[in-house]
Amino acid sequence: MMANSDTDKGFALRPRARLLRTLGEELISSEVVAVIELVKNAYDADATNVLIRFTGPLEPGKGAIEVIDNGHGMELKTLQSIWMEPATSSKRGKIRRTEKYKRRFLGEKGIGRFASSRLADELEVVSRREGTSKEAYGIFDWRQFDDDQKYLDEVLILLEHRQPIEIKPGGTIDSLWKDDEMPTPRYREKGTILRMASLKQKWESNHFEALRRGLARLVLPNLTKKKEDDKDPGFEVEIAVPPEFSQFSSKVEQPPILKHPHYVVRGSVDNDGNFSITYKVLAEGIDEPFKGQFVRVKDAKGRFELRNIKETESKKDDKPTETREIECGRIDLELRVWDRDELGNVVQKTRSTIQDIRNDLDALAGVNIYRDGFRVLPYGEPKDDWLRLDLRRVQNPTLRLSNNQIYGVVQISADTNTKLRDQSNREGLDENQALQDLREIITNLLSRLETLRYDSRPRNAGKGARPVGGLFTGFDLKPLADYVAKQLPQDKKARELVEKTEKLFGGQLKEIQTVLARYQRLATLGQLIDHVLHEGRQPIASINSEAALGLEDVLRAEKVGSAFVTKAAGRFSVIRKQGDVLSIAFKRMEPFGGRRRGRPTQLYLEEIIRDAFSVFADDIGRLNIKTKLPQTQTLVRIDPAEMQEVIINLLQNSLYWLEQVNESKREVVVSVERKGQDHVDIVFSDSGPGVPPENRELIFEPYFSTKPEGVGLGLSIVGEIISDYYEGSLELLKDGPLKGANFLITLRKRV
Repeated sequence: MMANSDTDKGFALRPRARLLRTLGEELISSEVVAVIELVKNAYDADATNVLIRFTGPLEPGKGAIEVIDNGHGMELKTLQSIWMEPATSSKRGKIRRTEKYKRRFLGEKGIGRFASSRLADELEVVSRREGTSKEAYGIFDWRQFDDDQKYLDEVLILLEHRQPIEIKPGGTIDSLWKDDEMPTPRYREKGTILRMASLKQKWESNHFEALRRGLARLVLPNLTKKKEDDKDPGFEVEIAVPPEFSQFSSKVEQPPILKHPHYVVRGSVDNDGNFSITYKVLAEGIDEPFKGQFVRVKDAKGRFELRNIKETESKKDDKPTETREIECGRIDLELRVWDRDELGNVVQKTRSTIQDIRNDLDALAGVNIYRDGFRVLPYGEPKDDWLRLDLRRVQNPTLRLSNNQIYGVVQISADTNTKLRDQSNREGLDENQALQDLREIITNLLSRLETLRYDSRPRNAGKGARPVGGLFTGFDLKPLADYVAKQLPQDKKARELVEKTEKLFGGQLKEIQTVLARYQRLATLGQLIDHVLHEGRQPIASINSEAALGLEDVLRAEKVGSAFVTKAAGRFSVIRKQGDVLSIAFKRMEPFGGRRRGRPTQLYLEEIIRDAFSVFADDIGRLNIKTKLPQTQTLVRIDPAEMQEVIINLLQNSLYWLEQVNESKREVVVSVERKGQDHVDIVFSDSGPGVPPENRELIFEPYFSTKPEGVGLGLSIVGEIISDYYEGSLELLKDGPLKGANFLITLRKRV
């Protein structure tokens, strides 16, 4: 610091020269990002052409990088003041747009130019303002800024006005065009050249690959581009490198694979969450519109989860009661998706190899965010799975898409998406509710494409096949034994071999069924554990609190009186009640324990159903769901854990979907009816949105789910239990007691 006056009334801060160098080195994450930041400056200057030229040897202390553009250029006074001042007043205030093409400015914080200090030790700036007769010239030696003893006002920067040498017809600026594309002289009398010498890092193939990839996605691609001003001729970037890296010398363009996707999702979501999306499955000729509204709905745990409320076939009073609007603002998006194992159509069009196509897909895959036509890093970069798509796919690989199958463009605006703000280092958006809304909206929209894709892709089972007949239904060797007996009546050895194989196969099949039963129980047990842990925290907290307070009462009491006894009795009564809550919870989990079970016992089916509902009593209460459970008494020989799995899976589905309807309309009805000696029907109905006709058959298939984060095993597990252990069936009824989903469970064994 330096004294402001001899009277020591105050002090003025005097920054060290190192500050400006730090801005470039600390706020710019890599050399590739630094080059991209300099290209952004050219975009802000209304440039239409940019050349990034590398001169070797590209090693530390040697070589150079030039960024040449034909933007409007700068005068000397601009170079002296604004250009070297971060966060100046010109960067604040109303939304700023460029002079000529009215592009939305990208350099909000004014630090992009300091990226040059990340790239090299020396910087030459040559710039000529459109309509002026001289060019401004300056030299910056960033090594001066490394001197810890030097203050910022002691750094000398050489600046001058001179007769045009480089930005004039015949000068360096002409390298932006080929001879046959050379514009008239007046278009070659403006622009800026940044020449950075004495590189700080060695440049290799991986750096150029990353740079080309980053630049290819820097400006909104033409496939969805909406120009704010039709007069904007566009923005082209070219890279020129030494001969040893010649494969990277070219104009920056999108790979041709982008023109040949298998699936396309395109549309918009407005500020209120209303969306209009079109889904295309090109191989099937599907072009399906989809409309609705995204809101956050209060769920059973009191959290506000993103839900899609359909506008069609929904009355106003049927919609959820407690909701919150989304915060991310309007978005426009396009997602292009490929089946990586079926790229023959791309081979046809591009005449490339499968491996090259997959490499191109690897390079461009990812969902990118563009603000006002310019990319927001790092979204969509390789290995930047910001939507967590790969994690989703691990949980359900049959249905879900991975990040390397998708190229996406999400458009936002600084004007309409004010809560999607940059982090201070310009690398990504602030982690807030707006960004979370954006993530969940895209995932939700992608989930519907996954459903369409699943239905359109060929599978081993025929379309509409359901597991209600049992996973092991086809494993019966009796027809083979009968055929051998008929065709080879004298072949005793053949009959013995078939009988031996049938017996061995039957034993192995029972073992497989036993193992499968364990996994089925584990699937439900995991859900129950989460639920019991959530519900158990409050009783445990109450037990600990009341016990501590009761102990304090005892220790403080000098003599036992009636008032103390009353208070202590109240506290220990609370402890006992909360202990009972935990006891009941653990009792309900007991059937899912790992102990070996004996033969199924005779139990009342209705009591098992009530026990399953009581596990979720708090959720049912929070959501204000009316329940009507059977009052009959149907004695059956049954495994309670198996039947609880069935009811719990159906109930959890209902809880999820009932959150999408108005609180006053939420209802679940279960009935039990004995139809005969070996025939009991259970009808499970809810008043939710129901199952769309196109998904009625698919919902029974393993891994199929219309929930954005669903695994798709619930109904499959239910179907297997009913068919394999009770020789029954699970059906989705067209009509039932309530207007939502109506399931019929038929039991034909042990009953």
